[in-house]
Amino acid sequence: MGGAFGQWGRRRGRGGALLALVALSGTACVAPPATPLVVPEVEEVDELEVPTPAALGVLRKAQEVTVRIRSLGCEHLGLGSGFVLPGGRVVTNRHVLSQPLQVTVNTWDGLSLEADVEGVAVDSDLAVLQLVDTDELPVAELRRAPVEQGETVYAVGYPGGGPATVAAGEVLALVDGTLLGEPADVIRVDAKIEQGNSGGPLMDEDGLVVGVVFALETNAGTGLAVPVQTLIERLDDAVLSPPEGC
Repeated sequence: MGGAFGQWGRRRGRGGALLALVALSGTACVAPPATPLVVPEVEEVDELEVPTPAALGVLRKAQEVTVRIRSLGCEHLGLGSGFVLPGGRVVTNRHVLSQPLQVTVNTWDGLSLEADVEGVAVDSDLAVLQLVDTDELPVAELRRAPVEQGETVYAVGYPGGGPATVAAGEVLALVDGTLLGEPADVIRVDAKIEQGNSGGPLMDEDGLVVGVVFALETNAGTGLAVPVQTLIERLDDAVLSPPEGC
């Protein structure tokens, strides 16, 4: 996990229970090398599999606004998820973009678009990209009202690099985010979340984004998401910094 903990870490949650966490991008952040490195050769992954379109409605919308993130870093290829906002901005996790040299965004229907890193949040596992060619992509809507315990939600992303999946679940609780390197409480859900879901949206039954998936509690099989209110604050205040370089 970027910043607060590595790909594997343990933190103590509310009530004293130990939380075993795993970042969901499938990569680990590394320390900058002492000398510049040549961009490494990376093993090609299969072309993005285009899934059967979901039925019209919330699930179809969730599928359309969620993208796969491929970040070629100094020493590895990172895979994660994200979602598109107006103006060609794409939200994902900071830990997906460890030392990014080249970032590619794939849409659910097969488009491949280059993106620049607009910035990362220094106090939260959030990052924002800017598509080089904004195109006319479907965009997500952010919900301003806080999520509620027991509410039905959908975790959308590209586990294992694809294809896109939509997993239903419910909000179990809010967890003390300061223990996880987050400035506010984070959302705990029981929706199926796997590596590759990092940065994908957590949506409500109306298709509005209520959170950004960032970790899996391996001992409980539950997922964690940054509340959308934290994202909105970072976007409104433009509190973003350049990503770590090589």
